[in-house]
Amino acid sequence: MAIQFCGPCGNTLDISSASIVRCDCCGSMNKNNLLDGVATVSSTNNFPSELRRKRQPTQHLQCLAREDTWATAEETCRKCGAKQVRYTALQLRSADEGTTLFYYCPGCSERYSNRWNEGN
Repeated sequence: MAIQFCGPCGNTLDISSASIVRCDCCGSMNKNNLLDGVATVSSTNNFPSELRRKRQPTQHLQCLAREDTWATAEETCRKCGAKQVRYTALQLRSADEGTTLFYYCPGCSERYSNRWNEGN
């Protein structure tokens, strides 16, 4: 048996022999297309979700905003030559690829990143 969805909210509708089916979520009345043999095709894009947004190639990296919480490393800044920089690591790609290290120099505010692979 097919599944039918509420037009306004996208919630699944109960299976019914009535010609009109009331949505339990938003209360709207929907025509029972199962009686007509009409099929509805939908894709995952019809149902936005936080997880799908997170999987998009472009993400907002809010955790990069607070450099004062990053760890300190004995590494020379490539711009001003300071002997200490702050860093944090994020897994931006799939688990089988390297972690990306983000560096910040408190002296000159230089920011740069470096992908770290095992054996690096």
